[in-house]
Amino acid sequence: MENVINNKIGVSFYLKKMSHDNSVTKRAVYATIAYAGTSAKMKTGFVCADPKNDWRRGMFEGRRFSDCNLQLLVIKNKIESFDTRFCKSATHIKNLYNGVKIEDIPMTILEVFKESLERKTNGKKDRVKRGSLTNLKSAIKVFQLWMRYTQRPDFGVVQSHPHKIKKRLIEKFYEWDLERVQEVTANNHILLLHTLYELFHKSNHGDLEGLVPNPFKGIIGREEEQERVKKALDRCVDWKWIEKIENLKYELAKGIAINKVELWDKYWIHERKHDVNLRAVKNEKFRLLTLILAYSGLSFAELGKADVLSVTRTMNGGKVLSGRRVKTKQVYTIPVTPKLEALITEMGPLPWQPFVDKNLNVDYKRKDCTYHLFWKYMKKVLTEQIGWDEDYDLTPHRLRHTFAMRQLNHFGFSLMIVARMLGDDEKTVRKNYANHDDNAISKAFNEEMAKFIKKQKEKDDNSEGEVAV
Repeated sequence: MENVINNKIGVSFYLKKMSHDNSVTKRAVYATIAYAGTSAKMKTGFVCADPKNDWRRGMFEGRRFSDCNLQLLVIKNKIESFDTRFCKSATHIKNLYNGVKIEDIPMTILEVFKESLERKTNGKKDRVKRGSLTNLKSAIKVFQLWMRYTQRPDFGVVQSHPHKIKKRLIEKFYEWDLERVQEVTANNHILLLHTLYELFHKSNHGDLEGLVPNPFKGIIGREEEQERVKKALDRCVDWKWIEKIENLKYELAKGIAINKVELWDKYWIHERKHDVNLRAVKNEKFRLLTLILAYSGLSFAELGKADVLSVTRTMNGGKVLSGRRVKTKQVYTIPVTPKLEALITEMGPLPWQPFVDKNLNVDYKRKDCTYHLFWKYMKKVLTEQIGWDEDYDLTPHRLRHTFAMRQLNHFGFSLMIVARMLGDDEKTVRKNYANHDDNAISKAFNEEMAKFIKKQKEKDDNSEGEVAV
């Protein structure tokens, strides 16, 4: 009998402060639901204008509030009449009152992934970037592949499930994934699945009794922000390879000026009839583009903007490329060296018509095709011609890391300045770089470059002196 009493639903009403302004005396009427050692707060929609005189012992005071009190009692009676056999917590009861059905909540990990993916897109694919959506779906497919490979059933997400999902299971999945792909890819799978489960957990932890905490949490060790950035930047290309690319020249047919060629034209890009001249034009364009990425730190996505290579002057006379990153929308400011300016001039029109318009609507078909052609050139044509012998492929994004590490280690620029050049993530920019405008970045660059040149001159002078002696 005692257990029955303890598991009864209790409902009481109280007044909640409506404003931080103490002069506002009106208070909102809230309900407290108590059940099985849990509690939940709920709005009733009523307001008490004069708490001192009109509220006493959890109800309105006075005959003029008879209708209000009657409606509060209706709420109380409805909640207390729920069949407690199907109630798991006070929050669950609250949601039942608001029309949420327990059978609508996913109970297995694959159902969780599906629901969270739908919630992120809200039924509309354009709510999430195409790349992000593709990555989420890919992570789910990999997890399903592991389940099939290891002949595991769909895991439950509540403690009472016979095949409850556990952190140890996720560790096994991670170990399996590491044997198939590079560490960075396996880590990304864990982070994406962590995001999907966390979205579900935050929404339903009060509705499902014994809901399993996020099992994907803590699988990958978290590094300090700067250490993480430095580690990412370590994936750079030795500058000797960039010098080899600079020395590589393609023989063009007489009369062809490379900076006059709009390479996106199918006549050039697809090398009709495998014409050697057409291939040379395309390869030379792509070679110049490779060097521009190495000397600017731009990502591939930025190259789709019509004005991405438009050089502007700052107040102190410095030349920069500036804009917002397509991926993060963060500002970047890239000082234009004489070498970079010469490459831009020699390059002429980009290898494709802009695939990102001013409203950031992406022509994915053109973008994907362009990236594939450029990546194919770098991986198969360029690497063979320069004698590439590294373990990792030469990719456009590695050139971004190369630029960053060269600024940090070769020229000695601060992490702060380099991060602004790259257009780093919002958190880092806000914390460290918010006060640096284009003029400040250009000025700092010129100062640091002058120091570098001075050091090099002093080094050369000392070397000459040693030889003379």
